[in-house]
Amino acid sequence: MDRLMVAATIPTKFVILFTSLLLFSCQNKIIVAENNLIDGMEISRYVRVTEFSGTITTTYNDGTTLKSKRKYKKGKKDGHHQGWWENGNKKYSFQFGSDMSVGEHFQWHQNGNLFTHKQFKNGLEDGEQKAWDVNGDLMYKYIYNEGRKYGIQGSVVCNGGKDLVDNND
Repeated sequence: MDRLMVAATIPTKFVILFTSLLLFSCQNKIIVAENNLIDGMEISRYVRVTEFSGTITTTYNDGTTLKSKRKYKKGKKDGHHQGWWENGNKKYSFQFGSDMSVGEHFQWHQNGNLFTHKQFKNGLEDGEQKAWDVNGDLMYKYIYNEGRKYGIQGSVVCNGGKDLVDNND
């Protein structure tokens, strides 16, 4: 009798374990093309109004090329946000905690060269911040401490960054 009871509980335990894993691994996930609405709202409005928690993945209008993948918790940015250029190259990689920028943030030019490397703490720039032009030449470097800039900003762009706008669509 005891053997029969043990044999009957093994499948039951497996079903409970499998169901638990399935429930915990299935987060709220939405995939939407870049110009489409969610329940009649733009993505940012939808996230705030519904206090969305989960991941929203957007594609370019072709419906297959990834544009961004962003995580939210109760309507606020929370976690890793990533973006890609239409050519498939990485566009950005940001970290958020309770809607504030935290950790390292990276942006890339369309050609794949690094554009910016910034560091954040409690939503404020903190530490060394750098930017490069489309050719990989350093444009500026400066230091922030808890959101306050220190020292002399080293800058090499004299045209107000116009070439960034023209070449980095």
